[in-house]
Amino acid sequence: MSAALYDTLRAITTATITTILLKKGIRRCWMNGPRPLVSGGGRMAGPAFTLRFVPVREDLATPESWAKPISTRGAIEEMPAGCIAVADAMGVTSAGIFGDILTLRMMKRNVTALVTDGVVRDKEGVLASKLPVWCAGTAAPAPSMALPSSAGRSRSVAADARSSPATSSSATTTEP
Repeated sequence: MSAALYDTLRAITTATITTILLKKGIRRCWMNGPRPLVSGGGRMAGPAFTLRFVPVREDLATPESWAKPISTRGAIEEMPAGCIAVADAMGVTSAGIFGDILTLRMMKRNVTALVTDGVVRDKEGVLASKLPVWCAGTAAPAPSMALPSSAGRSRSVAADARSSPATSSSATTTEP
């Protein structure tokens, strides 16, 4: 998509985008749960780098697995500059999937934002990283989920930092 199209998307509300997609037959185009970690920011739109987390298998989710190419850290290293990281955490809110170290690394790689239906840990550090984050809250425990089962760049995303907690969708993903 062109920069002009992303500029146009930033000017349109999430509710309007979801209604347009509904009229095109796309009924499920948002994540339940994400809210701006810090309210008052602007809307964002850009290419999405998608991740999906799967329930943990304790025999596979070990510190040694963190260095594997399919790990969250490996996925961050593949994120192109300007993308929005969109992480499906299956709505699990009992453990944070990203914290200060990973969000700081995303900032160093010029990732635009993080949108997840999961929670983050190390809130103060995440805020200090300056990465715009939409999430379902915070939790101190380390991830109770294993490695991303898939990662890619196949979608576009729009997120509205002005969404209130009463808004049911603050992130909309669409196929290109």
